[in-house]
Amino acid sequence: MGVILVYVFALPALIVVCWLLSWWGSRRVRRIVLSTAAVVSVLCVVIARQSAGPPSDPRPIGCRAALACVDLRPAFVIADGVIGLGCCVVLLLLTIGVEAVLTWRRRRVATG
Repeated sequence: MGVILVYVFALPALIVVCWLLSWWGSRRVRRIVLSTAAVVSVLCVVIARQSAGPPSDPRPIGCRAALACVDLRPAFVIADGVIGLGCCVVLLLLTIGVEAVLTWRRRRVATG
């Protein structure tokens, strides 16, 4: 179970930590962090999908259950990429909202 959590939540955790640290930088840093994270997430899905190869016979020699001899690591990396991409979308919407509120507050204080 622990290995599954490392595979599936490593990238989203890294994305959130980098996004939180990016708030000490400029808007450009946040955009670069989210863009890079989205590209890495998509690459995880594409590369893991390609490395999984074509589906094989579910009854290989010496395996009793259908999934006993199947390497599920590519599936976990695909899940990691999909969750990472979803995380990027949520953080992008949150960033847009927070930046809009901060801009509105700055203008309100400046005018009066």
